Amino acid sequence: MEAARRVLDDVDRCTDPVATARLLPPEVYTSDDFWEFEKEAIFAREWLCIGHVNEIPEPGDQLPLTIIDEPIVMLRDLSGDVRVMSAVCQHRGQPLFGGLAAEDRGADSGCVNTRRMVCPYHNWQYGLDGCLVAAPSMTETVPVKRLRETIRLPQIRHEIFHGLVFINFDNNAAPLAPTVARMDEELSTFGIEDLIALPAQVFPNQAWNWKIHHDNALEPYHTSYVHRGVHEAAPAKNARFYDFGEGDGQVMHPTYLLDENAGLASTDGKRTTSIIPGLTEEQRKRVMFASIPPMMFSILQPTFVQLAMIHPTGPGSMDLRRVNLYPKSAVEQPGFHEAYERFMERKALAIHQDAVTTAALQQGLRSRYAPRGPLSWLESNIPQLNQWLIERYRKALTVDV
Repeated sequence: MEAARRVLDDVDRCTDPVATARLLPPEVYTSDDFWEFEKEAIFAREWLCIGHVNEIPEPGDQLPLTIIDEPIVMLRDLSGDVRVMSAVCQHRGQPLFGGLAAEDRGADSGCVNTRRMVCPYHNWQYGLDGCLVAAPSMTETVPVKRLRETIRLPQIRHEIFHGLVFINFDNNAAPLAPTVARMDEELSTFGIEDLIALPAQVFPNQAWNWKIHHDNALEPYHTSYVHRGVHEAAPAKNARFYDFGEGDGQVMHPTYLLDENAGLASTDGKRTTSIIPGLTEEQRKRVMFASIPPMMFSILQPTFVQLAMIHPTGPGSMDLRRVNLYPKSAVEQPGFHEAYERFMERKALAIHQDAVTTAALQQGLRSRYAPRGPLSWLESNIPQLNQWLIERYRKALTVDV
C-alpha cells in the first residue's frame, strides 16, 4: 500500500490533455511492491479478456490458461455453452492440465478435446460442468456418491462480449458491457463472434510491463520509425483520437488507410482477403486500435481482427497470446493459407521490432534518470490509459483503507 500511496501522491497532470500531460511515475512499471498492489487493485477486480469463443468451437473443447498464477480452463460443454472454471483439482490442489505434454494439448492452439478433465496426480475426474465424476480408492474413506454431491470445480464469473470471453474474479463487480459502449458500437458490424479463430501464437517471457504494451500498441508515434517499411499503409499522420470520459472501459483510436485497397502489414501493402461483410464505409477506410484493459488489445482491420491477450507475470514481465480472426468465406478461399503464412512472416518483423523497443524501454524506466514526458499529439492515448488506471488505483485504496 505504501508504494501505491507514494505513486498516487505524484500523478498530477498525468491525465491532462496531451499537450501538458506527464507520464506516470516509473515505479508503476518497475516496482515489485507496486505490482503486488496492482494484482489486487486491477487483476482481482477488473474484467479480463481470456480468449474468443471460436477457440473452443466444438463440445468438449478445453483451453487451459493461467491468469495471474491462477490455473483456469475455458471450455464448451456438451450443450454447446461456454464455461470458465478453476482448473485446480479439489482433492489436493493439483492443476488439472499440469501433467499434459504440449503435444497432448495441441501444438498450435493449446486446445484439447475430451469429455472429462482428469487430474494427473490421483486420477480424480470431472465432467464438463465441473462436477466430480470419479475418485478412485476413495470409497473406504468417503463414499464417492457423497463426494459427487459436494465437490465441483469452482465456476468463474464470465461475460461474452461480441464473442470475446471475459472473466472477473470479483463476483460483485459491475457488468462489463455498459463500460465499453464505444467498443460495442464499433464491434456491432464486425460480427466477430462468427469469425474463425486461427491457431494462437504464444510469446512467453516478454520483458516489459503490461502497461507499456498497451501504451506502445495504442500510440502511432513510433510506427513511422520503429515500423518503417511495415506500417506505411496506415501512416501515423492519419491517426485520429477520441475524447475519454470518467468510467470509460476502453481506450481506442482509428488510423485511416492510405487508400481503399491498403492492408496493414500485408506482404505488399495491399489487402490479401475480402472485406468483412457488414462494415460501414467509414470502417472500410481505417484501422481501429483498441484496448480493453488490462488484458486485451485488438486491431480491427477491414479484412480481419487481431487479438492480443496480455498475461502479466511480474512488474517487468508478461506472456502474450495472439489470435487472428477471419471470416469463414476468406478462410475457405483458394490460396488463403499460403497468403496467411506470408502475412505472418511479415507480421513477425513488426512483432520483433516492438519487442526490441519495449524491452529497452522497460530497462530505461529503471534508470534514475527516467523521464516523465512531454508527449507528442500522436501519444494522446497515454493520458487516457493513465486515467483508466488512476481511477482504479484510487478506488482500490479507498476500499481497502
